Amino acid sequence: MEGEQPMAKRARVDEDQDEAREDPYAVPAEEVMRITYVNDPAEVLALQASSEEDHDHDRWFRPAFTHQVFGQDEVVRGYEGCLVSVYLHATTMHAFVSIETKGKQENADDIPRLLDENLGLQYTSDAKEFEERVRATEPKLREETARAGGYEGGVVSYQPHREDCTALRELHDRLQFLPLLYVDGANYIDNTDPRWSVYLGVSSNGTICGFATVYTFYAYPARERLRLSQILVLPPHRGRGVASSLLRRAYDDAARRGAIDLTVEDPSEEFQALRERVDLRRVLGDAFFENFARDAVARHELQLRNGMRPDALLMPTRDVYAQAEDRLKIHRAQLRKVWECVLLRELSRGKLADVARDLVAKVVEQRLSTRLSEQRLQRASSNKHVIDRSKDDFIMTRVFLGAGGKREMAEPTEEEARRIREEDEGRVDGRMAKVVALAGALEVVAS
Repeated sequence: MEGEQPMAKRARVDEDQDEAREDPYAVPAEEVMRITYVNDPAEVLALQASSEEDHDHDRWFRPAFTHQVFGQDEVVRGYEGCLVSVYLHATTMHAFVSIETKGKQENADDIPRLLDENLGLQYTSDAKEFEERVRATEPKLREETARAGGYEGGVVSYQPHREDCTALRELHDRLQFLPLLYVDGANYIDNTDPRWSVYLGVSSNGTICGFATVYTFYAYPARERLRLSQILVLPPHRGRGVASSLLRRAYDDAARRGAIDLTVEDPSEEFQALRERVDLRRVLGDAFFENFARDAVARHELQLRNGMRPDALLMPTRDVYAQAEDRLKIHRAQLRKVWECVLLRELSRGKLADVARDLVAKVVEQRLSTRLSEQRLQRASSNKHVIDRSKDDFIMTRVFLGAGGKREMAEPTEEEARRIREEDEGRVDGRMAKVVALAGALEVVAS
């Protein structure tokens, strides 16, 4: 899953790095491959004629991941001075590829085959054919985009399996190789499956800025749930609110279709932060949730001052969770995270401002301790079970099945207990830093 930024680069093993440094015919793939975007096919010839100094101009972008193309070690072998330049037309996403080398060994990697078979890149190396493809596609895309509802809010949404979306489906087919280069573990989707929807972030002149895919799941007895599977903002357009627009449009469609909620499949850390910003603004934009939080803080002020746990007094009720799904299509697990920022806002505004962060930290602690307990229980071996986990000091109590299946109690060692406390306290501190930063960015914390 991808948002405004690519995921962190995976590290190669040392021997592969040494080989790429010492052998001129073994080069790291991200140094070989580069991508740029052109508004007119004629720009390709102009760029090819440019000097060597222009090769690292700001308009070129390197892939974050190349293992799905060149193998797990991400090394291109058999070439000296190899450069694979991919030119993408900004509105049709047709590709022109230029492969330049200064030397080639007999058993060199077959780069055209790898681009075709492993990356699925639909490209040509003929400038005239590239222009013909672009010119033939543009009017069809304009027609289908208008039929799909135009660039509402900078986003075009459609179901690629539909017969009246052929050009848009082919456009997304041409886009599908990009997640493989920027999202670790990404895969193509089946554009003929009617359960998929595609969202294109498009500028006013038709330039493709990013895209997202959403899958529809059946929910008993006669409803559906939506899951955002992929979201990618193209490198030239990052930091401009494209991902936020795509996410908001997906929420709007979930509401229009009467879906239960919209969830996200395996979000990156960057996208989760963006998602929380979007959801926090949406929650704060609905007076129902703001009033509930304000009333809960005012009603329990004395109990909170006297040491009662805020997670027992300030958390959403069943009705609040239901309203979040019904009004905003936010899943309850996501609302709990957003609620931490909502509480920090309300607590910081009133008489509890001096202890606001401490109170929210306890709410975070409770949520993380529950989640971590479940994860550790799942990882436990067949003869070890977590039966209790103190929410105050994070000490774990375990049950072992001894000889004859008898239960034997075993407390963690002092060293284990210390390590568990430090790990969990670090997670709480890390989460609170994000909550405070998000609240501060939205100016919800009182100065």
